[in-house]
Amino acid sequence: MRNVMSWIKSGIIVLFSTLMMLEISSFILTKSKLFIVNNTPKLYQSIDHNVQDIVYGRTERDLWGAWHKPNGTYQHVKGCFNVKMSFNEVGARDETFTTLSDNTLILLGDSFAEGYGVSYEDTSQFIIEQNLNRPVANFGASGSFGPLQELIIYNEFKYLPHNGLIVYVLPANDFRDNDAQYWSKKRSDRTRYRPYFSNGSQPLTPYFFPEAIKRDNFLDENFGTFKQFIKDNFWSSNALRTAIILMREANLLQLKIQLKGYYDASLTQQRNLISAYDAILDSADNKDVLFVLIPDQNDIVRNRDENIPDRYKSQDWYQEFQKFSERRSQKVSVLDLMDHLPVDTDELFFSCDGHWSPAGNRWAAEVIVVHINAEGIFMSEYNQ
Repeated sequence: MRNVMSWIKSGIIVLFSTLMMLEISSFILTKSKLFIVNNTPKLYQSIDHNVQDIVYGRTERDLWGAWHKPNGTYQHVKGCFNVKMSFNEVGARDETFTTLSDNTLILLGDSFAEGYGVSYEDTSQFIIEQNLNRPVANFGASGSFGPLQELIIYNEFKYLPHNGLIVYVLPANDFRDNDAQYWSKKRSDRTRYRPYFSNGSQPLTPYFFPEAIKRDNFLDENFGTFKQFIKDNFWSSNALRTAIILMREANLLQLKIQLKGYYDASLTQQRNLISAYDAILDSADNKDVLFVLIPDQNDIVRNRDENIPDRYKSQDWYQEFQKFSERRSQKVSVLDLMDHLPVDTDELFFSCDGHWSPAGNRWAAEVIVVHINAEGIFMSEYNQ
């Protein structure tokens, strides 16, 4: 019996020592940024425990799907950022819309428009607003928010005073965000209350999966679990997550079929996306519209590796964007941020996340402002 107890104690000591060594070495390697994932656990971040996590502030109960709870402030924390997000009386990440003027611009888009991971003052929306000296009403939303949802939410709030629209287009996921076939594979995705393009001749008629359930938060299956506990409290979670990524990437076939939004959308996906933006132009009632095409990190790498630079510009979706202004009475402009990349693009994105960093938001906003001023967009009514 004593031998058994001695063996158990020795095993516990060895296990504890091993885990301690793993935790210490993971801390050192994380600080040296030698893992693929180098996140600081929430335990070691300054968190206001009186403010709820952002998952409690995101909803999926409106016709357009993902949105935010009105008049709330929430905390958004990941390994490389820690910010608070506040939403106004309609649930937009912005100041009140009760005082908007006629020269307001409405911003449509997904998490890049929302300002994922950055403070309000670092969002591209706020910087554009400050540089143009006119209100920009932010209707961006995270949660796989696509062009059909942007059409629906614009039609819901187009009564607000405004004289133009800025639409962020993220090819990396906008082609598939409202693609029912893409999202039909997992039951957890089919239970999301979000609209999809319909099959047939009326793609803009919203389709919802029969299993769809409206929800008042974005709590996922890992929230509050042991897996989440390890992620939030231990540096060694970076080692584990890095190992998982490396094992996945060891599958060369998987790497070969990894799709890039600027290049690999199906013809149906391209047509549906264009039809949604065409409908937004119709709904804009002759107001000027600026489409901003946003490359993610994968698209940037793909474009630089291509034998033919900018080969994506010959695709149907890109050509249709160029034709928008030909059949419209209002001014329609297209700004492709791929044409304005700085030499160092790494600083544009968070190290722990694929969204724009504060530097990325500022870069995009400044390019957009220069384009607006150079092209004279939104100026006709504003100057009267």
